[in-house]
Amino acid sequence: MSSHLPMAIWYSLVVFLVNGITWPLTIQTLSWVWFLVGVVVGVMILFLDRVVYVYSYPNEQLSQTVMHHYGQKDYKSALAVLDLRRLEQNRLTFRSALFIAVWVPLSFFALTSTTGLFGKGVVMGLMLHILYDSWKLQKLDSSRLNERLFWQIGRVVRPEEQLVLMYAVSGIFILFSFWVA
Repeated sequence: MSSHLPMAIWYSLVVFLVNGITWPLTIQTLSWVWFLVGVVVGVMILFLDRVVYVYSYPNEQLSQTVMHHYGQKDYKSALAVLDLRRLEQNRLTFRSALFIAVWVPLSFFALTSTTGLFGKGVVMGLMLHILYDSWKLQKLDSSRLNERLFWQIGRVVRPEEQLVLMYAVSGIFILFSFWVA
């Protein structure tokens, strides 16, 4: 979580600057604070995916450990275990190629139909988190990225195919980032 919050803030600042935020700040300019809050919320929402995983796979040792801490009302330890052992959770629903395919039309709809910057920020924050984690994992271990993104597809996706998806989604994300205003 410590790496994702600064990333959300930096991304929001870049979008602010690209959209020509001027000084002195006006009420209209301050409305961009809602975009920042939305991006942070969008980035943090994906951490709930780890909690859903515990309930989806209750027989796994990690899930049982988290549920034990939760049963003891030791919520801090439950969250700490989830964070420390995050690499064991490969089948996260929101971090999959199928969710990415759903995100593109969802974000297009949100960007074109929503006037509020909060909703736009949430949608962009979701993909910011996914892209950050995916590029990091692709650089470290592309076979783990295959397990993370393509587990619902049922076949091994070659690293070249992974990169095509990553570049395409990153391009769409950048295009949508410039289009937020």
